[in-house]
Amino acid sequence: MTSPVPPNDSESETASPEETEQNRSSDPVSEPEHASVGEEATDRDAAVRRGSPFAAKPDQASGVMVLPVEILDPEWGVLRAANWASAWVAIFAIACVSMFPGGGVIVAALGCGLASVGLFSSRQVIAAILLLLHASLFFACYQKLL
Repeated sequence: MTSPVPPNDSESETASPEETEQNRSSDPVSEPEHASVGEEATDRDAAVRRGSPFAAKPDQASGVMVLPVEILDPEWGVLRAANWASAWVAIFAIACVSMFPGGGVIVAALGCGLASVGLFSSRQVIAAILLLLHASLFFACYQKLL
């Protein structure tokens, strides 16, 4: 089911057929009703609007330029959350050093990855400290395996 389309502002309901025909002929977007076969293609191409039908007309554009959001914005929550996750994983990696060194290698590697992602956040010093901690825990667990 389609909803009814509201009437166009330029055409009122009381407009005569001659006025609406005149409005259509002055519209640069509409195609001519009776195009001859030998007519130039450039005239027809100039009358066809290109792009999205929902886009604002160039004369109606507001002039405000919208900039895209950076992908790795330092204030992005995921980057900060990676630091927190790395800190929590460090607790488990410390416990794995004495109890389960094989799992500690995997947990410390996960912490290194999270801390590496955290290096792109606004808290780079904390992420670097966590990265060094996880790297040392990784090697400690690995040495206990040998």
